[in-house]
Amino acid sequence: MPDSSSRGHTPKTQGRSPVDPATALKRQRNNVAARKYRQKRIDRISELETELKEVKEERDDLRIRLARQEAETAALRSMLRISSGKDTTTRLVA
Repeated sequence: MPDSSSRGHTPKTQGRSPVDPATALKRQRNNVAARKYRQKRIDRISELETELKEVKEERDDLRIRLARQEAETAALRSMLRISSGKDTTTRLVA
């Protein structure tokens, strides 16, 4: 049966060579940079979600506005047809 070290798993207290200060500093900086990047990515996603919500709200408002204007246009055209029809009838009678 193979021991745990042959599978690449070593206990934290065994098999570790001392880390020189330059390597420790490099790892620390890398960890800080990775943490900063992950936070920046989360913030960007949050900003994009907020922007998406605003754009969807604007789209919905514009759709409502368009529907109202189309209804108004249809009503005005209907009134124009009725008005034109009455004028034509009046002209024929006169």
